[in-house]
Order: sequence, then C-alpha cells, then structure tokens
Amino acid sequence: MNISNELKVGLTIITAAVIFILGVRYFQDLPLFATTYELTAEFKDAGGLIPGNLVRVHGVSVGSVETVNISQESGKVDVTFHIDRKIIVTEGSYASVSGIDALGAVRMDLYLGPLDAAVIPEGGRIGVGEGNDLFGDLTARAPDMIEKFSEVLNGLDIVVSETGTLLSEPESDFRKTLASVKGSMAQLESLLTSERTRLSSILLNVEDATGSLKTLTAENGPAVSKLITDLSATLTTLDVELESLGEASRSLNELLAKVNSGQGTLGMLVNDPSMYNKMDSTLDGINALLADFKASPGKYLGEMKLVDLF
Repeated sequence: MNISNELKVGLTIITAAVIFILGVRYFQDLPLFATTYELTAEFKDAGGLIPGNLVRVHGVSVGSVETVNISQESGKVDVTFHIDRKIIVTEGSYASVSGIDALGAVRMDLYLGPLDAAVIPEGGRIGVGEGNDLFGDLTARAPDMIEKFSEVLNGLDIVVSETGTLLSEPESDFRKTLASVKGSMAQLESLLTSERTRLSSILLNVEDATGSLKTLTAENGPAVSKLITDLSATLTTLDVELESLGEASRSLNELLAKVNSGQGTLGMLVNDPSMYNKMDSTLDGINALLADFKASPGKYLGEMKLVDLF
C-alpha cells in the first residue's frame, strides 16, 4: 500500500508533538500519562521563580511551576503550578519559594495541611509562607557584616600597632616580661638537661612500682578482695555508729533545749534564780547546824538515851 507524502508528514508532526509533550512532562517531573492537579498561589515576591521550576513536598518532586505572572489587580505575583493528583492538598496547606536566586536554583516547597481538612478544589488558591533565599539574606546583611569586619580589622590594627610600640621600647613592661619568660624557659631547659638521668630513673622506678603492684594484685587477688570486703563491712558499721551518734546528739540537743527553756527540775534550777537562792539558804542552814553540832554535841545528844540511839 502506497502512503502519500502528506500523510507521512502529518504522522511525523503528530509523533514529534507527542514526544515533545511527553518530554516536557518528564523534565517537569510530571506523570507522563496521568492527569495533574492545578493550583495557584499569590506571592509578594517570586524570589526568582520561573516556569519549569520544581514543586516539592517533603523534599520529593511532585510537580512543576506552570506560569509566573504579575497580577494587574493586586500587584502581587500569581503562580500557577501542577502537581500529581495522588497528592492530597487540603485547607491549611501553603507554599513558599526556596533556594538561591543568584544560582538559579529556585524551587517551590509545598507544605500540606491536615488530612482531615477539606480538599482544595481544582484551580483553587493556597496560602503562602516565608521562603528562604540564603544568598539574598547574605546580600541584605552584607553591609552590616562588612562594617563589623572593618571594625574588627581596625581593632586588630590598633593591637598590632600597640604591640609593635611595646616591642620597640627597650624598657617596656612587655619586653621585660618576654625577657623574663625567655630566662625562665632557659632555666627550665637547663634543669631538665641536668636532671635528665634522674628523671629517667624516677620514671623507671614508677614503672617498676606499677608493675610490682599489678603483679601483687594478680597474685593476691583473693586476699585483696577479702580486704576490700572487710573494709566495706567496716565502713557500713561505721555508718551505723555515726547514725547512732547522730541520734544521741539530737537527743542531747533536745535535752539542752528543754533545760534552756526551763522545763523539768534541772531546767527550773538552771533558769530560776529563786530555786538557787532557796537551795543556797538551805545549805547555809545545814552548814550552820553541822558546825553547832561539832561545837556542842552534848547539846543534841544529852537528852538521847541509848535506847533512842539504837
């Protein structure tokens, strides 16, 4: 069967168009044969966003930007984009522009709303959030950074200048300090050189002592273990005794507190002067009676009979 040239040209054009469309969808990370989901967003600043930039959800490419136009009504940027229909975009979802504009690596990040919220219909508008242009932020902060860097350089220049001045003056404290440090280092080096043999001997002795201790510990492992066990038991007993001593100390403190507050006989005797005066007068009377008894015993024993005594 003969095919006319016109039919061949038509089939070629149709095939090229299909390949072109599929290629465009492929490079835009869109499904080749499945339908897409169109949404719009309105930004104050597109941040270098252009048609063909990727749309990502959680770092995964799900679509691409279709158009980027300035709205005649609001003066803002209207962005139309397509995403895979498998992505469910609900109320509360929003988009932001991210990337480095200066490098042309700009994308749109889509943040999905709650799954139980209403689904945004085809062609609906979603909210927008703040994007992050690292290079743009650095460019905006560059004047302040340069000013601070200049201040740091000026301060460093002053320090270097003052250091040079101190080094150039023979009688400056800085040079004297350096000379003193140099002398100290020389003395230390001389000391280490002269005592090198002795230091080596000390280190060898320490090494031998460590080895001996290790050998002794290995050979007398059970004895060392028993010693540690006994020491632990002694410490436990000491803790109990200290606790008992603490209780005794607390009891003594309570007793002294009662005495100081005048509670009990001893407390009244210590805190009540009248008790002391009465006891003092009673003792004086007893002492007088005993003195009189020693001076004149017959006075008290003259009237007593033997039967009364025994």
